[in-house]
Amino acid sequence: MNILFFTSSQIPKDGWSVVGYNIVKNLNRYNIEAFSSEEKKKMAFNKKSCKSELFSKYKYFTFIFDFLNVLYCIKKRPDHIHCNVEHYAVVAMWLSRIYGIPYTITAHGTYGVLLPKKFKIYRKAFKLANKVICVSNFTNKMMKNEKITANYTVIKNGVDKNIFVPDFSIRKENIITFVGNLKDRKGLDFLLQSMAAVSNIIPNIKVVVIGYIDTSSDKYKKVINYINKNKLNVYFAGIISEADLIKYYQKAKLNILPSKTEPYYFEGYGLIHAEANACGTLTVGTKNSGNEDAISKENGFLIDFGDIPGLANIIIDCFSAKIYPAINFNKIVDWKNIASDYENLFNQLKHKLL
Repeated sequence: MNILFFTSSQIPKDGWSVVGYNIVKNLNRYNIEAFSSEEKKKMAFNKKSCKSELFSKYKYFTFIFDFLNVLYCIKKRPDHIHCNVEHYAVVAMWLSRIYGIPYTITAHGTYGVLLPKKFKIYRKAFKLANKVICVSNFTNKMMKNEKITANYTVIKNGVDKNIFVPDFSIRKENIITFVGNLKDRKGLDFLLQSMAAVSNIIPNIKVVVIGYIDTSSDKYKKVINYINKNKLNVYFAGIISEADLIKYYQKAKLNILPSKTEPYYFEGYGLIHAEANACGTLTVGTKNSGNEDAISKENGFLIDFGDIPGLANIIIDCFSAKIYPAINFNKIVDWKNIASDYENLFNQLKHKLL
């Protein structure tokens, strides 16, 4: 089977691309031609210059560019089109009519709701898709709550259990990892407020913030002021390699991403929770989000957003425990299994057309 695959990047560097990279990697029985938006600011026709992610700025021009780009650059006639990024749904709809083949969309979270809710053309593209694959039951619920009509199924995200692995030779340290940015919905403020409530009880905890942070922003200055005022130990690691991320997971006692659900903006799955678990670390996320699908009760905790005493108690219990709890690795699903679910779905759609 020849698959035309739209994604954000062909290397794993953000949520979209991590999912796309691992699906492509494990669908090695198929011929996959991936088109991405890595060079979206350049006007050259090539497989890395897709523009649909710029729809909010350039509107229909982005669709026309990507449509012509595929027709010009593609090597083999596809049997199936898959959008790993929701923005490419319209182009996939047009191309599916040209080729007479099925197309599918992975709905990761926010844009799975935002695009079809705001724009009729996306609403049509989602409705006509052969399948819309939600990465969590929560994402599926949010889309249905907004009355977005689609042929839904749920295939959750996974972890490469050959890469994200525990190292039992490493002694756990008094570290909390937070993988995210300073957006309010990521919940760093909530975590820091909980740390302030804990600092007098367990004063030697270090919070490691991993990810891009705009140090020139007013938000960063406010966060720094709060950290200094409450004498918290916070280290901004910035963007780090996957190998360094794994090392932090392995030696941390907790991974915390207490994300907030807002209208149209929410955590679709919470992949970092599964990655931390695979490295042998307990994780904490919030209810009413995709974290509900990512965190099992054996391997972590779900709390209400803003429950400072609740999060503080989890931190205290974890850091004061004499024996670190064992992770149930059987609850962690490998990308190979997830890719197999995609493969089965693609084959089912192909056979329906025969």
